[in-house]
Amino acid sequence: MNGRLLLALLLGVFMGALDNAILAPALPAIAEDLGTGVDRVTLAFSIYSVFYAVAVPILGRLSDLWGYGRIYGTSMALFAGGSALAALSSNLETLVVARVIQAVGAGGLFPVAQAIVGATVAQEKRGAYLGQILGVFALGNVLGPNLGGFIVERASWHWVFWINVPIGLIGVLLLLGSPLPKPQGRAILDLVGGLLVALTFGSLVLGIQGLERLTELGFFSLRIGGLFLLSVISALLLVLYESRHPAPLLDVRLALSPPFLPLWLVSTLVGYALLGGIIFAPLYAQVAFFLSPFASGAILNALALALGGMSGFAGAMVGRLGGKRLVVLGMGFTALGLFLMAYLANTLFVLLLGLFLLGTGLGMVQGPLSYLALGLAPEGSQGQVSSLVSLTRSLGAAAGITISGVLLSRKSQELASLTAGGPVGFSGGTGNLAEAPAFVKALLQNTLGAGVLDGWRLAFFAALLGFAAAFLLREAPKAQAAAGTPKPPRPSGPPAR
Repeated sequence: MNGRLLLALLLGVFMGALDNAILAPALPAIAEDLGTGVDRVTLAFSIYSVFYAVAVPILGRLSDLWGYGRIYGTSMALFAGGSALAALSSNLETLVVARVIQAVGAGGLFPVAQAIVGATVAQEKRGAYLGQILGVFALGNVLGPNLGGFIVERASWHWVFWINVPIGLIGVLLLLGSPLPKPQGRAILDLVGGLLVALTFGSLVLGIQGLERLTELGFFSLRIGGLFLLSVISALLLVLYESRHPAPLLDVRLALSPPFLPLWLVSTLVGYALLGGIIFAPLYAQVAFFLSPFASGAILNALALALGGMSGFAGAMVGRLGGKRLVVLGMGFTALGLFLMAYLANTLFVLLLGLFLLGTGLGMVQGPLSYLALGLAPEGSQGQVSSLVSLTRSLGAAAGITISGVLLSRKSQELASLTAGGPVGFSGGTGNLAEAPAFVKALLQNTLGAGVLDGWRLAFFAALLGFAAAFLLREAPKAQAAAGTPKPPRPSGPPAR
């Protein structure tokens, strides 16, 4: 892979990661400028998750059929165009449309970048490139919140979107002159398969997001149950239809083959452990250790720096040690970090140590998981396989955010009932707790703090399950051959007709 192509991949991945992290500090400013509430502005960000989940498997497969460069370049252009439209938005409706365009573009960035590595780089060198991609992804997440706060304070929220436009344009120009492999499959547009994919994953994400309303709707909601039922029915129809299609959009025989099933499980649990572990960590630092909002947000740098550093190290070592060994070790570190956070975080030092170990473990897992997936993928299926790794991780992350939010919401309702409109309602924020009365601090620790700990305990058990599932992973064939062990048969697509 030449430097021009690598830079194009890194710019696209960095742009997508930065956008996810840079927006959170800008939400209040966006809501105020558009004349609406923060709760309504979050619609533009919730719908992003839905369309991203739909776009990832579709664009991943289309990159195999129509060419990696064509899909990756189109994705960068869509993301940059959506960013420009978002920056120009003067109302919520335009912003929602812009976020949909961004989501579709984002669906072809991270997974297709990894697919390009799988298609153009020999397996023994692949880990180093995947490590660079994941390191840049972590860098975008580290810089995002701080850069977002700086932009909103010094300029306007529009620039959190404008910043993507030159990055995307430069990436597209770099990609135009880069040599890429030609498409391996027939360029047949499977419209029915695309519709079933959209129904399966779109309704699943909407159902997961709807779980946050269980505290309002009770344990059963016809709407939420209907979304999950629609997802299950669509998934069954998808399997039946695509298994008979001569050129399926989603090769279900490959996706459901034994080498890949434990990989999807581990990827899902990794996503849950990551977001379940970090989403409310700043809040816990505020209510448990009385840090300011700025200082509490900064504690995530411990995780992000460990994640970025270990991603590069794991990428360099995966060719020697093998992907499976690193994933097992990484899931062990992930579980250890979450154990410290869930059960022993009585001091700020222990919390920071837990976050650091969590980042270390996840850094050891994410690149090697992609390495294993690409190593097991048949020729011409790298886009589909890498997109499913990204999709399962995103679904796990959505579940981690939602379930942790449900647990915290129940505790916040308990807090509201105890204070009865007093000075520390959750919806109004925790304020400067260092100067709060002792009974207020204790109340917050026993309600909101306990809710965060409940979420971390579930994330810990998810990491333990991921640790056990990692032993079921299969090493990439070439890595096994190098180690002198038998090479397993590669999974195959639909039989010839």
